[in-house]
Amino acid sequence: MGAEGVNLSFHNARSLLKRIDSLPTGPAWSCSSFEVTGNKTNKAGNLRTEEVELWHRNPVECIREIIRNPTFREYMSYQPARVYRKSDFTSREYNEMWICDWWWQMQARLPEGATVVPVILSSDKTNLSRFSGDKQAWPVYLGIGNVSKAIRRKPTAHAMVLVGYIPVCKLDCFTKNKRSDAGYQLFHECMRKILEPLKAAGTNGLDVVCADGFVRTIFPVLSTYIADYPEQCLVACCKESACPRCTVNPKLRGDYRTNSVLRDPDKTLAAIEEKVAEGKSESFKDQSLRRVNPFWKDLPHCDIFTCFTPDILHQLHKGIFKDHISAWATESMAGGEDEVDERFKAMTPHPDLRHFKRGISLTSQWTGTEHKNMEKVFLGVLAGATEPRVISAVRGVLDFIYYAHFETHTDHSLQFMDDAWERFHLHKDVFKDLGIRKHFNISKLHNVKHYMDSIRSHGSADGSNTEGTERLHIDLAKMGYQAGNKRDYIKFMTVWLRRQEAIHQRCIYLQWAIPGYTAPILDVDGPESGSAGDGQDMGGADEPDDKVVARDEGLTYHLAKKPAFVGASAQSITSDYGAINFVHHFNDYLARAYPGARVAAMDSTTFSLYKKVTLKLPVIFEVSETRIQDSIYATKPTRSSVTTQGIKRGQPAKTSTVLVRIRQADPTKGPLDGLQAAQVLVIFSMPEQFANSDTALAYVVWFKPFRTPAADIGMFTTANSTRNHRRRASVIPLTDIIHSCHLIPVFGSASATDLGWTSTTSLQEASSFYLNPYLRHYDFYFYRYMVDLHLQQEDERQKQLEVAQARGIRPKHPYVYRG
Repeated sequence: MGAEGVNLSFHNARSLLKRIDSLPTGPAWSCSSFEVTGNKTNKAGNLRTEEVELWHRNPVECIREIIRNPTFREYMSYQPARVYRKSDFTSREYNEMWICDWWWQMQARLPEGATVVPVILSSDKTNLSRFSGDKQAWPVYLGIGNVSKAIRRKPTAHAMVLVGYIPVCKLDCFTKNKRSDAGYQLFHECMRKILEPLKAAGTNGLDVVCADGFVRTIFPVLSTYIADYPEQCLVACCKESACPRCTVNPKLRGDYRTNSVLRDPDKTLAAIEEKVAEGKSESFKDQSLRRVNPFWKDLPHCDIFTCFTPDILHQLHKGIFKDHISAWATESMAGGEDEVDERFKAMTPHPDLRHFKRGISLTSQWTGTEHKNMEKVFLGVLAGATEPRVISAVRGVLDFIYYAHFETHTDHSLQFMDDAWERFHLHKDVFKDLGIRKHFNISKLHNVKHYMDSIRSHGSADGSNTEGTERLHIDLAKMGYQAGNKRDYIKFMTVWLRRQEAIHQRCIYLQWAIPGYTAPILDVDGPESGSAGDGQDMGGADEPDDKVVARDEGLTYHLAKKPAFVGASAQSITSDYGAINFVHHFNDYLARAYPGARVAAMDSTTFSLYKKVTLKLPVIFEVSETRIQDSIYATKPTRSSVTTQGIKRGQPAKTSTVLVRIRQADPTKGPLDGLQAAQVLVIFSMPEQFANSDTALAYVVWFKPFRTPAADIGMFTTANSTRNHRRRASVIPLTDIIHSCHLIPVFGSASATDLGWTSTTSLQEASSFYLNPYLRHYDFYFYRYMVDLHLQQEDERQKQLEVAQARGIRPKHPYVYRG
């Protein structure tokens, strides 16, 4: 560390660490030792033992630190509420935990004036070594539902803290057939030790200073346990063939409407105690339990089985979609895996979409990012190459996954979510008919049945996704491991974490004490875990500065302060960008926008060109509480060239497909009314000699108006709009563009190999296209959810009209529900 002219208070790393250690810190770490007695004997005939270390800290003190953190003041709630979209108290919202049912139910059980603190736990075993070795850690994280889920998702906000490391040990003192059971019990004993302080606090309450400066009597109660399916079963003390929330028969897990009894903590404990006392228990067997003394049995007001929340990453993306439905659908296709690969290769590009250049079968390492990008176009890849029932089943799964991602739900969206899953079940037998499946008794297919209930009781699934846990591993476990010498690494990781928290707390204090000071490491409003874009940037680095060129209906349009090209002639634009009749279309725009203009453009007229425009889209609370950035590109193709650094390969033109507002929408005709798709070829500014305006313009080629979607795939279709065998074109203001879109080429029943399309030619060669509602959750909201809502509204209006006609009553004017 060098700082010339700065009088530092330390001269080396050791003195720096001493100063950090002198700072106030958070709850202290302690180590508890367990002696585990196995069933193997040593040479002396005595039972072998193994000593394990549990590093942990007081969860009540961690809660106290979180709830009094002043940086959370604007993002915290202390009492329950109910939110409705309509004035007649219908269409209820489900978002944060405090507007959902669990909080209301718990509030009714506590003394008057008590403040509920929903305790959120998350645990997951993770590898610490990168390429070799078997070093593992088993962190346990804690947060509280009083803090907004958007803040809890940000690792830099420190709203989720580490409260312990479950020991990861071999348990060689046990024989192989007993080792698993011993591991289960060791987990519960460690969790019991970690959570011991919660018993008194949850029973008697305690007074704490909150972030707003008021003192409240809080009752911390375990409300949520974030874990993947195996760990949910571990916590619930049930076998992995069972459901951790209900007692469904394992042979009936594939039936959607099977009535199953929710697990009851008292009945579960009674069955385990009966098994321990008598050696057998029919109830124990019926509930598919394990003989474990659970850590949660003495926690006040705790129903552990309702604590398990949706795991979108492992259950939906990796489990149901990648491991099951995509494999079944691929097997059902004519051409199978090879045809799927060719269609992925020929897929049209978009900045928010990963292009699988080699298809998907050769992808060796799958992560959540690959799964999500595959989902975005998978239905379009299948269309035409398999049975309609397969398309309907896959659509049901994809719709369910996208609805599960909503950050704010209503009664309507939850109903559509349930309808989507029912669609899958109505058509899933096609895989039996094709000989692909013999049964559907799969845990993941059953577990999602509980998603809607969980959202109503605990809030939307984005607040309890295991992706957040995966991200916490990096900051709170793996970085600490990499910073040390890898010996006694758990102990070192606690020291490393204590120092990191001391620095963080010091920054919080400075930010509070010094007006106008912003701590550089505090990022409460920064990116969330797992929020990085899933697609690829098509245009290289952004300009360091930009300017807002327009605002319209919540949209803002940003261009670089300096154009990429200055003085480009209209003739060169026509030849380089493929903008046929550019001069004619520009003059046509001039005549429409400035009827009195007497000057016309010529081939020699020059223009300033831009590579991209960035739109900041209006906030849709179902999608995100922050504005989404949408980039639209228009670059010309480049040729290969030889440079001093080697061969610089040529690049095809990068152009974006967009939706354009061509007329005022009629809200009774659905979300696509008044919109038409176009492809942007040129982005430019109005030359000063034509108008005293800095209006930004775009040269676009048009697609035909959208056609009503087919029932199975549910996507609107379009095609290139031509006139005299040329694509119809126009010059339009940038403000007519509402956002980018993705058009999937319709492959039909033809082989992609025979068609010969590539990702750069399919937009010109395909005869028709699907408007992709799965590109982003923003698109799904408008072109699936709002479409479904519109159709439901039309059905209701038609029924009302029929009733009115039957009674001889004059019908009222159409109504519009806006979500």
